[in-house]
Amino acid sequence: MKRVRFLPALLTGLSLLAACGGDRRGESQPPPAGGSQSPTQAPPVSGNQVWMDYESGLARAGAEGKFLLIDFWTSWCHWCKVMDKETYTDPEVRRRLGERFVTVKVDAESNEAQGKQPGAPTGRALAALYGVNSYPTTWFVDSQGQKIAPLPGYVEPKQFARVLEYITSEAYRKQSFQDYMNERQGS
Repeated sequence: MKRVRFLPALLTGLSLLAACGGDRRGESQPPPAGGSQSPTQAPPVSGNQVWMDYESGLARAGAEGKFLLIDFWTSWCHWCKVMDKETYTDPEVRRRLGERFVTVKVDAESNEAQGKQPGAPTGRALAALYGVNSYPTTWFVDSQGQKIAPLPGYVEPKQFARVLEYITSEAYRKQSFQDYMNERQGS
């Protein structure tokens, strides 16, 4: 159970990354009461990134032995749209995602099932299950469905690629993100 021992360090490291990510501008807050919201459709993402529903993504990650990346978003979230436009379309980020990740988008305010099987969880239920309360929030999950860590807020492409490398190298099992980055800079 070493993962549990290092998880607090990972969460701290990823939170520091999000807070110091260079271009991170903050997390979105809900619109004022009475404000209008657009339909609960995933924002369009250019490029060849394939986004799946939660149920399908979880099954595919397990079958292919890949990590699962879950992007929790809302229709009113400005930084979710910026993340889609700038981070998820970055060539290096797309390359890394395509190699080792199955990607899922979850509208955290949706009451629609996030899969086709009876009893599939809704977007709201998944946001609650993952403890998501700010947007965007990216969750990383291993191929067995075990939660690794969340990454809250907007993260610029270069830093996001570093996080993807940290996850795929499985360094999260033995060291904090900050230690990992310090080690990489020293070599």
